[in-house]
Amino acid sequence: MRWATSLALLLAFTSGAHAILIRADRDDAEYVELATRYTASLPVGDGEGTLIASRWILTSAAVARQAPKALPLDGKTHEVEAVHIQGDLALLLLRAPVRGIEPTPIYRESDEDGKTVRIVGHGETGKIGEKSAPADRKRRAGINTIDRVGARTFDLRLKPNEDASDLQGAAAPGDRGGPAFIETKEGIFVAGVRPDDADNPVVKVGASQSYVRVSAFAAWIDATLYEAAAKEAAALMGDADRR
Repeated sequence: MRWATSLALLLAFTSGAHAILIRADRDDAEYVELATRYTASLPVGDGEGTLIASRWILTSAAVARQAPKALPLDGKTHEVEAVHIQGDLALLLLRAPVRGIEPTPIYRESDEDGKTVRIVGHGETGKIGEKSAPADRKRRAGINTIDRVGARTFDLRLKPNEDASDLQGAAAPGDRGGPAFIETKEGIFVAGVRPDDADNPVVKVGASQSYVRVSAFAAWIDATLYEAAAKEAAALMGDADRR
């Protein structure tokens, strides 16, 4: 019965995630196809997260606080060993590495203004300007432009079709922890995380959506990963000494 209880808990935590709203004049399959490039974007409880190292998931603070103690990733269940929170961001440390998903590194530059990003999510979808539809758990990605950069956040403004990208997308109401990726000649990087702010029931053209700037938290992320690795190394040395 224990496995059944655990499965029920996992389903309860993963059924409420939200995904990407799409343009009314575009085929949903195009957004699903685009998202196949971003396999490091993962459902985490009732939100989203990004695998940035084999044992580390970057997400929002609220998603981390409510995340289950075990996450279904790559066909396996991964236990969450520790949760680290700083402002609106959080890091989940997994007990064991995720083997079947390639991590996406964080974006470290401070030149985000005007850059193109791909926002990614799972679950509820629908058309921009309309109420979202029930979750289908498909990963979708939309293309937007960073219009304003603050000290710790950047904004994406939803534009009319004639000014928008061909696959403009919007975070669905309640979408928390979802990534915004920047692509450079060096590869794909996670540059933003959807924070824990409130959403209107309907996301309309002209609205702006905020993401936490990962570059503003790069030093904290590095320090957290380093300290965890140092603590584990010290524990292993202590075990070796006792033997």
